[in-house]
Amino acid sequence: MSNDWLLQQVTVVAPADGGNKEIIRQLNARFKQGRITLLVGGNGAGKSTLLETIAGLRSLEEGTISKGELLLWQKGRRKKRINRSVSLATGIALQHSESQWFAATVKAEFQYSLKPYKPTEEERDIRIAAAMQAVGLSERLLAADPWTLSGGQQRRLSLACLLACRPEWLLLDEPTSGLDGEGTRKLMEALKAHRDDGGGAIIATHDLDALLPLADDVIVLENGAIREMSTAAEWAAKHAKEPSSPQALQLLTLLGEAGFHLPEEGEGNRIWPTPADLAASIAEQAVQMKHAEIQPALVTPVRKDGDDKALKRKLEADSTAWNTRFDPRAIIISYLLLATAILVQGSWIGIAAAAVVTMAVLLPLRAQTRPWSGVIRGYSIMIAVISLVSGFEWNPLGFNQANALTTLQRFSVLMFAMMLGLPMLGLVTPLRVQRAFEQTFGWLGRMKVPVRSFALIVTLIFRFIPLLSAEWQRFAAIAHARGKASSPAGKLPASMLLSALVPYIRSLLRIADQLADALEARGIGHPLNKPTRGLTLRFRAEDTLLVLGAGAASALLYMLDRVL
Repeated sequence: MSNDWLLQQVTVVAPADGGNKEIIRQLNARFKQGRITLLVGGNGAGKSTLLETIAGLRSLEEGTISKGELLLWQKGRRKKRINRSVSLATGIALQHSESQWFAATVKAEFQYSLKPYKPTEEERDIRIAAAMQAVGLSERLLAADPWTLSGGQQRRLSLACLLACRPEWLLLDEPTSGLDGEGTRKLMEALKAHRDDGGGAIIATHDLDALLPLADDVIVLENGAIREMSTAAEWAAKHAKEPSSPQALQLLTLLGEAGFHLPEEGEGNRIWPTPADLAASIAEQAVQMKHAEIQPALVTPVRKDGDDKALKRKLEADSTAWNTRFDPRAIIISYLLLATAILVQGSWIGIAAAAVVTMAVLLPLRAQTRPWSGVIRGYSIMIAVISLVSGFEWNPLGFNQANALTTLQRFSVLMFAMMLGLPMLGLVTPLRVQRAFEQTFGWLGRMKVPVRSFALIVTLIFRFIPLLSAEWQRFAAIAHARGKASSPAGKLPASMLLSALVPYIRSLLRIADQLADALEARGIGHPLNKPTRGLTLRFRAEDTLLVLGAGAASALLYMLDRVL
């Protein structure tokens, strides 16, 4: 039975300003077993997203993914779940996966990675020893704390944990990043051995100099879609003259144009000859051409305007982006007006009107609200439970509907006020919040009020809340992949929380340390009397309309509450 990966009409979306953004678009591809496929393309092309999608770390908006005859996603009781058989046959190493460590020793990290495969103790030790040898790490390091290893050693350890599992497929994201020459050589040997054993690999990379000679196929991604698909040899022949191609290809092209007859391709599927073969061929031909004039290159690769589509794109500021469209002061004033009017509602008609206003505000902000859907759902369940509990009477035993409805009313208005505030993080940027605070309360600085310090605190709060969420999602994805969880994408089982929580806390401490250095480098704590500002906020007509609209809606809610 074939174990090829088959992707059909795969579409993956992510929240963006004003709605969802397709980061993988109607993608169709087949990755063949026993072959190494490179995913190449510019930054943001969708390489990492595609790897995560194949590994089941991202949900599909449309399409299907299968390995052989097995679908990646199976129907669950409520949501689709990952096919565990497919997951166990797949190993993925994400970018910066060396920051995943949570166990006390290197050996314990191996044991955690191997746990889903349930090997015997003897087989486990054999696998660990073989993996350590494959990446060039000494077995003496098994008793060491992973965090005491150098950065390069941690990268090797990350690969070793993957190899010890012996998956049929390796999904690697920038595997040569952070490796020295010896580490890269060991990686190439491990990949070749994996292919010789019948395994396949899909590798997202910018390092074509190292990986192209080993590759069988190349897929070029652009804006989440496949722009080109070919064998490695065909790709090399087609793109040899491009400035972005590997230097070895450019050298061979120039030598050929200078009159040298190059040796045939090396053993296997080598794209270019080894340095030794090339040097021997050049030396032999140089002797033969001793009295002949070597012709200069007839064509010099030159980047022309328009050759690279990325150079064509204009870097225009999107004036309609939600996080720069309105003045933060207008957003905050509007929120306070609406939230206050909602909180005073005491009748069901008023609460219904508050719900209508809330939905009308959140409808165009679906993308900003979607990340908080779990919070809203959990709060709704909590309200229902508390309302039911408050209605019970124990002496005598019974249920007081009036008490339950009163509790439901009070918590409902709190929920609507909370829902209005949730998308605010997506409507403003930390810098704009800081400038709004400084421009509004800057006059208090003459009275020795530390306005700049308060503004910085507010900015850091707005900056760190999304950052904390993004960091947690990153480590949860790594733990999900290592633990071979079958839960839906983005849902981490409770049994795996520790494996994500420890590196997450370490990451936060590291970020805090880096932030302190950055703030000191920017002169925070030693401010100038008249600092230069790169941004000045101005209240525009649309800001005024936003506040007036919020004021009108608030007035209607107040009037409705008074009448009823």
